[in-house]
Amino acid sequence: MDAIAENKLMISLSQGDEHSFFALYERYSHALFSNVFRMVKDRQVSEEIVQDVFLKVWQKRSTIDPTRSFKSWIFTIAKNDVISWYRKLAKETALQENLYQHFEQLYVMDKEGDIQEQQSALLERALNTLSERRKEIFVLCKIEQKSYEEVARKLNISVSTVSNAMVKSNQHIRQFVQDHYDEILVILVTFYFF
Repeated sequence: MDAIAENKLMISLSQGDEHSFFALYERYSHALFSNVFRMVKDRQVSEEIVQDVFLKVWQKRSTIDPTRSFKSWIFTIAKNDVISWYRKLAKETALQENLYQHFEQLYVMDKEGDIQEQQSALLERALNTLSERRKEIFVLCKIEQKSYEEVARKLNISVSTVSNAMVKSNQHIRQFVQDHYDEILVILVTFYFF
């Protein structure tokens, strides 16, 4: 579907045409579901969010601006819905573990521009909660992805010292994730959606 055809569908949708709504739904629902699922890792929640996005599209159809990108609009709605979903569940232990797992992905995510700067600054702040020695061990193990044995040899310390340092470092990083929940969530959701 080209931009002109999509523009016509948006105009028809803004006038209440159900066929246009379903055509746009068919075009974008799968891609939207994939993006939401990558972030929430739950099929049922992802389906609910996608349905909610398109419900909002239908409810706000009269305000549609056909000169703007429909895809950007629905992805922005979905991004906000994902953030809301995470905020509602923020106090659950399982969700905190999920966010921590996503936070670990920031170590290896490669993104351009503002998101990369925010990501780097956030990681640096998290690492600065550690002592110099723990930070060094953590960087080698998590960011450079070296084994405990490799780190022990490199730093001339025992594997158990590396292991103990990682346990304590992970505790500090988990606390950092809890303390900076909203900030991390916005960066992660922005990364996945754009």
